[in-house]
Amino acid sequence: MNKIRIGTRGSKLALKQAALVQEALLETDRGLETEIVVVHTKGDQIQDKPLSEIGDKGVFASELERALQKGEIDLAVHSAKDLPMALAEGLFIAAVLPRGDVRDVLVIPKGGRMPFSAGSGPAAAESFVAAGEVAEKAERIAPGEKFVIGSGSRRRRQQAEELWENAVCENIRGNVDTRLQKLINGNCGNGGCEETRYHGIILAKAGLDRLEITSSQDGRFDFYPLSPEEFLPAACQGIIAVEAVRDSAAAVLCRGITDAETELCFLVEREVLSALSADCSEAIAVWCRRELDQLTLDVMYAGRRTRLTSKGELDEGVKMARRAAELVKEKERV
Repeated sequence: MNKIRIGTRGSKLALKQAALVQEALLETDRGLETEIVVVHTKGDQIQDKPLSEIGDKGVFASELERALQKGEIDLAVHSAKDLPMALAEGLFIAAVLPRGDVRDVLVIPKGGRMPFSAGSGPAAAESFVAAGEVAEKAERIAPGEKFVIGSGSRRRRQQAEELWENAVCENIRGNVDTRLQKLINGNCGNGGCEETRYHGIILAKAGLDRLEITSSQDGRFDFYPLSPEEFLPAACQGIIAVEAVRDSAAAVLCRGITDAETELCFLVEREVLSALSADCSEAIAVWCRRELDQLTLDVMYAGRRTRLTSKGELDEGVKMARRAAELVKEKERV
């Protein structure tokens, strides 16, 4: 091929992820010519409504898929957690890059107060945060005082309100920079308030890592990664997926950049979503990973959880995914 046109959304994070795909392709062939092409999606254009009100996960993928089908781009780069279950006709996931950090992160203004944990008092919040990343003397909001978290994700809302007894989640949209700015603007202690005052927001750590946003890089915020065993991530969180036309020359090139371990977890987690017929209107979390010589799978569906293990092969992982879906559905019927 003369040139590989890599399609992406236009946010900083999307462009960074496209650049990572570009770099991976060039590692396999230094003589390859590539171009990043920005495609604007419905999900980017509508910022004042939750995703559940404007459509399914396809709001971030449909325009990219149409560009692939029309031959306007050769590859489309997605955050894998934003992919719809059914891809457009003739398209498939040609590659996944090595998975980033699966954790979610509670972000608060620098020196801001922490939420009060449910059950065991304020100190219990620290048990859900990665060791070594907790401000030891962080002030906590007292029981009964609301801690407003910006999040439009039903998965995050449900888990946050279970984890912190005074947490109240309000919708927030926009890219990472926009959400961080809304957190600052909506915090009355930092100069004025927006209509919604957020005490904190929840973001994916993989996105923050790719954008190199940390406490040392941006001193306006404190970042508290949440334990993925307790605060389960979205299916395929932290995975960059590359979509292509089946049997195309670009798809063949992608074979050299896919990460086998990430692909295995990607397929198992997607199988759970398929078995549950799940979309973004439901509170669902799925996390597959290899522990020693076996796969471990956590699934949360509308508040019901299960954990299963199996051998580390794809066929066993798919069977495990289907069984996990059956178990959470059975709990619903009880």
